[in-house]
Amino acid sequence: MPREYAAEENARVADLLDEIGDLLELKGENVFRAVTYRAAAREIRDLREPIRAVYEAGNLATIPKVGSSVGEAIAQYLQGGKAKRHEELKAAVPEGLLTLLSVKGVGPATARAIYQHLKITTVDELEQAAKAGRLRELPKIQAKTEENIIKSIASLRQRTGRSIISHARVAADRMVAHLRQHASISEISVCGSLRRWKETIGDIDLLVASDDAAPIMTAFTIAPNVERVLAHGETKSSVIVERGLQIDLRVVPAAAFGAALLYFTGSKEHNVRLRGYALRKKLTLNEYGLYRVGEEKGTPVASRTEEEIYAALGMDWIAPELREDHGEIDAALAHTLPALVRVQDLRGDLHTHSDWTDGRDTLRAMVTRARDKGYAYVAVTDHSVGLGMTNGLNLERIAARSKEIAKLNAELAPFRVLIGTELEIRADGRLDYPDDVLAGFEIVTASIHSSFDQPRAQITQRLVGAMQHPLVTAISHPTGRLLERRDPYDVDMDALIDAAVKTGTRLEVNGGPERLDLPDWAVRKAMEKGATLVIDSDAHAVEELEWTEYGAATARRGWATADRVNNTRDLESVLRRKVT
Repeated sequence: MPREYAAEENARVADLLDEIGDLLELKGENVFRAVTYRAAAREIRDLREPIRAVYEAGNLATIPKVGSSVGEAIAQYLQGGKAKRHEELKAAVPEGLLTLLSVKGVGPATARAIYQHLKITTVDELEQAAKAGRLRELPKIQAKTEENIIKSIASLRQRTGRSIISHARVAADRMVAHLRQHASISEISVCGSLRRWKETIGDIDLLVASDDAAPIMTAFTIAPNVERVLAHGETKSSVIVERGLQIDLRVVPAAAFGAALLYFTGSKEHNVRLRGYALRKKLTLNEYGLYRVGEEKGTPVASRTEEEIYAALGMDWIAPELREDHGEIDAALAHTLPALVRVQDLRGDLHTHSDWTDGRDTLRAMVTRARDKGYAYVAVTDHSVGLGMTNGLNLERIAARSKEIAKLNAELAPFRVLIGTELEIRADGRLDYPDDVLAGFEIVTASIHSSFDQPRAQITQRLVGAMQHPLVTAISHPTGRLLERRDPYDVDMDALIDAAVKTGTRLEVNGGPERLDLPDWAVRKAMEKGATLVIDSDAHAVEELEWTEYGAATARRGWATADRVNNTRDLESVLRRKVT
């Protein structure tokens, strides 16, 4: 089983165990049982091998925190997709009560108390009670808690319900691999927002070129990850796969593949603008091809490839990431589209973590994997001491880690491991280490991990103040967002970018699929203002070093070019100190 698919199943098992823990607390059972299920969930999320392989080898009991009851639930789920204990608890807990846990600040104990006193089982009812001041009348709920619940619900309503791109990529890649193995396919491609590398995905669109659709449709609907078939047609079918994702498959003749790929990639706005331009040239563009007006049933002017269609319209081919009707058509007509940065342009990664703090893998494993990727350098930026939850480095441990890095550099030369830190910017704007300690780091990437609810001016000043420090080389994940989980903090992006330009501080495009931060719109603004970017993985495990692919795609969506991305450059340029 490929690693990404195994990780997906491991995550689903861990989610099940976490939910059992929540249900146990909601039901009012022994809290230590809930703790056990959650502890087992953490172990399985961090498991480096497929949970199914462990189960089939009879080794579930070797996983820490997995006793007989937890092991039984895992086995039942892997056998049939359900666990008896989970089903029993769902039947015993009032329907809808689990949804209250999606509100930040409402844990199982609070949700149970709210239900017991107010019989509330929906987020709407919770919001009404909070706004009416009824929650603060309950034991252990203060007015401030009630206020925070109202804010959390408002934030929750901003969620799109879409999937983050990495989840969609795993599901799509799994289906593509299955179709290639079980059907005769000449060409296949993802389309839609996934091909455009949008940060969140609704449905997944797949397009296949073939003159014999029937066996492809059959293979599609019986794929191992299909949970439900929504439609099974002659040239279009739809299924539901893991995480509730919908995949739509279309099969078209090879002669029309380019036109269909262009049409189903979108965006809608790009397509509308493109069709409008075609009409001005007395041409009609649809999913079957580019035709002269009035000759739609004849031979198309172009249809087999996207390149042919754009060329017939007098345009350069437009990368899918740019197809959002943000000026790309005019640039394609003027032949002024930028040469977008590519993930293969990166010569190193300047934001990674090891098990010295909160990483899963050793320093040696992380840097060896970075070297094997073909990088010339990698910065290991374990957390600073103030971020206690990550086991941040004190002075003694900084020195010990530096000795290990020196040994690795001697062994791996000319590959270079850079001594780095992810430096916490505290709530009052102070930096986590004094200047004499900061001077010992080669890469200092500063971040905010606390007090996200401060006013815009205060958040902005924390970041700008850090950039004004001569030893801070970059700002990591500058908006602090977690897609579909946490809103960005309120920061003045123009002021942030202006400060980056003035101080020579790099702004990170963080490739973590839940972050993708800077967002694409801010990358575009940074490019226009002349800021320097850095594309990093923020990897906490060896496989996460591949996340630079997501960072590069986000940078491309923001029209970023390689010359403006610092880690496309040589080591000397990366290590050059700021002039302030």
